[in-house]
Amino acid sequence: MTRCSSIARRDSWLPPLTQVAVVLATPYHREGLVQRLRSEGVNIEAAIRQGTYLSLDASDALSSITIERLPDGPLFRQTLADLIGSVAIAAKEPRVAVLGECVGPLCAEGNPDAAIALEQTGNELLAAHDLDILCAYPLRCCQPHDRTFQRICAEHASVDVR
Repeated sequence: MTRCSSIARRDSWLPPLTQVAVVLATPYHREGLVQRLRSEGVNIEAAIRQGTYLSLDASDALSSITIERLPDGPLFRQTLADLIGSVAIAAKEPRVAVLGECVGPLCAEGNPDAAIALEQTGNELLAAHDLDILCAYPLRCCQPHDRTFQRICAEHASVDVR
């Protein structure tokens, strides 16, 4: 199962430095992550050129797999599998870190069932690929006492609220 984390602390969002990564996040968090990786000594420009680090806008990724306000599970699975395969082949490394911010916007717009369905699709990917998935949610849309938050947590192996 995946790990759920608040994005209030970006340092908890840092992928293991030995892994290749697919990042689906807001522009602000994508840039913050690049800056943090640079500060940790990662040559992020080389990783981008080599295709071992892919960073995509979460809203664009979400809109590309959404049909009538609902994410299409098979389309999401195939799209993400293609991205995972691409970085794994480029790095000659089967284990990939996926950092995602696609589900938070679904919760924020009042579409928790779609958010849960997307989480479940992510869990299916774990069964088929060698992955570490870290999901991030803005605290404003997921409070610990909230039923939606509890349902999201049930889809994760661990939860870190900060």
